[in-house]
Amino acid sequence: MHPVVPLALACLALAVPAGAQAPVRRVPVQPVAPGTPEAWREGRAVRGACVDISRVAGAYVVDQRTLELVMRGGARHRLKFRRNCPQLTYYGGFYYSQRTAGQLCAGTDRVMGRAGGECPIAQIVPMVRATAR
Repeated sequence: MHPVVPLALACLALAVPAGAQAPVRRVPVQPVAPGTPEAWREGRAVRGACVDISRVAGAYVVDQRTLELVMRGGARHRLKFRRNCPQLTYYGGFYYSQRTAGQLCAGTDRVMGRAGGECPIAQIVPMVRATAR
Protein backbone atom coordinates (compact mmCIF):
# COMPACT_ATOMS: atom_id res chain seq x y z
CA MET A 1 0.00 0.00 0.00
CA HIS A 2 1.26 3.46 -0.83
CA PRO A 3 1.46 6.13 1.86
CA VAL A 4 -1.26 8.74 2.04
CA VAL A 5 -0.18 11.83 0.13
CA PRO A 6 -2.20 14.94 1.01
CA LEU A 7 -2.93 17.23 -1.91
CA ALA A 8 -1.15 20.56 -1.52
CA LEU A 9 -3.91 22.20 -3.54
CA ALA A 10 -6.77 20.49 -5.30
CA CYS A 11 -8.68 22.25 -8.02
CA LEU A 12 -11.78 20.81 -9.66
CA ALA A 13 -12.61 22.15 -13.11
CA LEU A 14 -15.94 21.96 -14.91
CA ALA A 15 -15.55 20.19 -18.24
CA VAL A 16 -16.67 22.07 -21.36
CA PRO A 17 -17.87 20.06 -24.38
CA ALA A 18 -15.56 20.04 -27.40
CA GLY A 19 -16.17 23.04 -29.62
CA ALA A 20 -17.85 25.08 -26.88
CA GLN A 21 -16.67 28.66 -26.48
CA ALA A 22 -17.22 28.87 -22.71
CA PRO A 23 -14.03 28.99 -20.63
CA VAL A 24 -13.25 26.19 -18.19
CA ARG A 25 -14.38 27.19 -14.72
CA ARG A 26 -12.44 26.10 -11.66
CA VAL A 27 -13.78 25.43 -8.20
CA PRO A 28 -11.04 25.71 -5.55
CA VAL A 29 -10.95 22.94 -2.96
CA GLN A 30 -9.02 23.12 0.30
CA PRO A 31 -6.66 20.24 1.09
CA VAL A 32 -7.62 18.11 4.05
CA ALA A 33 -5.69 15.80 6.33
CA PRO A 34 -6.55 12.14 6.05
CA GLY A 35 -8.60 10.64 8.85
CA THR A 36 -7.09 7.97 11.03
CA PRO A 37 -7.72 4.52 9.55
CA GLU A 38 -9.64 3.52 12.68
CA ALA A 39 -12.07 6.45 12.39
CA TRP A 40 -13.61 5.55 9.01
CA ARG A 41 -14.51 2.42 7.07
CA GLU A 42 -15.97 1.85 3.65
CA GLY A 43 -19.74 1.62 3.41
CA ARG A 44 -21.68 -0.23 0.76
CA ALA A 45 -20.85 0.69 -2.84
CA VAL A 46 -23.86 1.57 -5.01
CA ARG A 47 -23.65 1.00 -8.75
CA GLY A 48 -23.49 4.31 -10.61
CA ALA A 49 -23.23 6.34 -7.39
CA CYS A 50 -22.69 10.10 -7.72
CA VAL A 51 -21.53 12.93 -5.48
CA ASP A 52 -22.63 16.57 -5.56
CA ILE A 53 -19.50 18.45 -6.60
CA SER A 54 -20.69 21.70 -5.00
CA ARG A 55 -20.42 20.01 -1.58
CA VAL A 56 -16.75 18.97 -1.91
CA ALA A 57 -14.66 20.70 0.76
CA GLY A 58 -11.34 18.93 0.26
CA ALA A 59 -9.58 15.84 -1.00
CA TYR A 60 -6.55 13.65 -0.52
CA VAL A 61 -4.90 10.77 -2.34
CA VAL A 62 -5.14 7.48 -0.41
CA ASP A 63 -3.15 5.43 -2.93
CA GLN A 64 -2.66 5.23 -6.71
CA ARG A 65 -6.19 3.87 -7.23
CA THR A 66 -8.11 5.81 -4.57
CA LEU A 67 -8.98 9.46 -3.98
CA GLU A 68 -11.01 10.45 -0.93
CA LEU A 69 -13.32 13.44 -1.02
CA VAL A 70 -14.30 15.21 2.20
CA MET A 71 -17.65 16.91 1.86
CA ARG A 72 -18.95 20.03 3.59
CA GLY A 73 -20.50 18.77 6.82
CA GLY A 74 -17.84 16.05 7.24
CA ALA A 75 -19.15 13.17 5.08
CA ARG A 76 -16.52 11.29 3.05
CA HIS A 77 -16.60 9.41 -0.26
CA ARG A 78 -13.88 7.29 -1.86
CA LEU A 79 -13.40 7.44 -5.60
CA LYS A 80 -11.93 4.15 -6.78
CA PHE A 81 -10.32 4.11 -10.21
CA ARG A 82 -10.22 1.35 -12.79
CA ARG A 83 -6.42 1.45 -12.89
CA ASN A 84 -3.48 3.07 -11.10
CA CYS A 85 -3.38 6.85 -11.41
CA PRO A 86 0.02 7.94 -10.04
CA GLN A 87 -0.30 11.32 -11.77
CA LEU A 88 -2.76 12.46 -9.08
CA THR A 89 0.14 13.02 -6.69
CA TYR A 90 2.01 15.27 -9.15
CA TYR A 91 1.58 19.03 -8.73
CA GLY A 92 -0.90 18.55 -5.90
CA GLY A 93 -4.16 18.87 -7.80
CA PHE A 94 -6.64 17.37 -10.20
CA TYR A 95 -9.47 18.14 -12.63
CA TYR A 96 -12.58 16.20 -13.52
CA SER A 97 -14.76 15.52 -16.50
CA GLN A 98 -18.47 14.88 -15.99
CA ARG A 99 -21.52 13.94 -18.01
CA THR A 100 -24.15 15.23 -15.58
CA ALA A 101 -23.95 18.86 -14.47
CA GLY A 102 -23.19 19.21 -10.77
CA GLN A 103 -22.57 15.50 -10.27
CA LEU A 104 -19.44 13.34 -10.36
CA CYS A 105 -20.52 9.76 -11.09
CA ALA A 106 -18.97 6.29 -11.13
CA GLY A 107 -18.95 4.50 -14.45
CA THR A 108 -19.23 7.63 -16.62
CA ASP A 109 -16.89 10.29 -15.26
CA ARG A 110 -13.15 10.58 -14.83
CA VAL A 111 -10.54 12.51 -12.89
CA MET A 112 -7.41 13.90 -14.56
CA GLY A 113 -4.13 14.78 -12.93
CA ARG A 114 -2.67 18.21 -13.59
CA ALA A 115 0.27 16.45 -15.25
CA GLY A 116 -2.13 14.70 -17.66
CA GLY A 117 -3.63 11.26 -17.85
CA GLU A 118 -7.16 10.12 -17.16
CA CYS A 119 -8.48 8.05 -14.28
CA PRO A 120 -11.94 6.59 -15.00
CA ILE A 121 -14.01 6.32 -11.82
CA ALA A 122 -15.04 2.70 -11.28
CA GLN A 123 -16.80 3.18 -7.92
CA ILE A 124 -17.80 5.86 -5.47
CA VAL A 125 -18.00 4.37 -2.00
CA PRO A 126 -19.47 6.28 0.92
CA MET A 127 -17.34 6.19 4.05
CA VAL A 128 -18.96 5.65 7.44
CA ARG A 129 -17.64 6.39 10.87
CA ALA A 130 -16.30 3.31 12.60
CA THR A 131 -18.08 2.47 15.81
CA ALA A 132 -16.16 2.50 19.08
CA ARG A 133 -15.41 -0.93 20.52
